[in-house]
Amino acid sequence: MEAAEKYKHSECLTRKMRLRGKSAVKALFESGTSFFQYPFKVVIGLDERKEIFPLRMLVSVSKRNFKNASDRNKIKRQTREAWRKQKGPLLDLLISTERRLNVGLIFTSKNILASSEINYKIKRILERLMHDYEIYKKPNG
Repeated sequence: MEAAEKYKHSECLTRKMRLRGKSAVKALFESGTSFFQYPFKVVIGLDERKEIFPLRMLVSVSKRNFKNASDRNKIKRQTREAWRKQKGPLLDLLISTERRLNVGLIFTSKNILASSEINYKIKRILERLMHDYEIYKKPNG
């Protein structure tokens, strides 16, 4: 929990905050639930391991929709930046309830969107995650 306390109020997105590794990604997509918030399909899953960071995310952009790697990287950068700036309230909620949440963001649009639009969509996604988490994912006890 020391790592979580260290990053509790900072606006960073370190390696520990990113979902990586074949087994972790596979577990998220096999057992996670999903919803759609244009232009993202959002896959969420709880993680019971105590040694990981409370909120981890990944971004995926289809090579089918964006042939150029520079376009895919631009969308990923925009998405990670929006997530980094706005994840604070959800992270605080997860730390206070001592839960772990993995989030996968799959970009489904066929066009590159403006950063302001991606920021707004990430804000809406985080609000929905907080709302759903507060209602349906109450801590046991």
